[in-house]
Amino acid sequence: MTSMSRSSFFFVFFILILSNSILSCISFSRSTVSVLKKDCAASADFRQQDLSPELYRQLTESGLYPSDWCDLLTTTMLNSHFHPQHISPDNTFYLLYKKDCYLQLKKYYEAIWRNLQYFPVASDDISYEDSWMDSRTYGGNRHHEGTDLFGPVSQSGYYPIVSITDGIVEQKGWLPLGGYRIGIRSDSGGYFYYAHLSSYEEDFTPGDRVQAGEILGFMGNTGYGQEGTSGMFPVHLHLGIYITTPEGQEISVNPYHILQCLRKKIRKCTYY
Repeated sequence: MTSMSRSSFFFVFFILILSNSILSCISFSRSTVSVLKKDCAASADFRQQDLSPELYRQLTESGLYPSDWCDLLTTTMLNSHFHPQHISPDNTFYLLYKKDCYLQLKKYYEAIWRNLQYFPVASDDISYEDSWMDSRTYGGNRHHEGTDLFGPVSQSGYYPIVSITDGIVEQKGWLPLGGYRIGIRSDSGGYFYYAHLSSYEEDFTPGDRVQAGEILGFMGNTGYGQEGTSGMFPVHLHLGIYITTPEGQEISVNPYHILQCLRKKIRKCTYY
């Protein structure tokens, strides 16, 4: 083999190796972004909102991640298939191959997490469990799309319920299931639903602006019947959290992990 032919051979060999490497890289990157689908907000994994208080603290309080923390949250969730153990900041492939889907998913995370400030009950002795999707039968077979919070004082009207976020009153009044309820749309677009209230703190009307920590009403046991029905179940707060898709579909997410992250952010009140 001549010197020229040897050079040509090694050049072709190098090109083949490079091509295979590029193809492998493309295949890997496309495989990485496969978790990001247009409808992933409707998936059970997304709706769990599985974020630990420690990761939430690192994202929002530690100062280790000074850039947009909801961007990091979105990437972290995607890179862990929605069950993160650590922060994962690389969003390169998502922006390269599925930018529109990525930015929409980020808006969902912002709607849920961006404006959180206070635990919804003004007391530090509230108990709750992860009852997401537990079976319920009143009004037909259904699943529990929220978290129920209980206090040791089982007295209707005792515990103040405060707004988790700044926002606008979107709904208020009686629902057969939820009793006296109020729904607040946060500034980032999340819908926070507080149900089974005994009463309201003020004569709120849709369109009123509320501040995070403002008292909305008081924990009760209204609902499961016509307006004014109460006492069908123990005194508690039902908290629901929802996002809305561009198509107008309302999707509930699990409040449990959000409550865990807010557990120490209690607004103090004086009880009489």
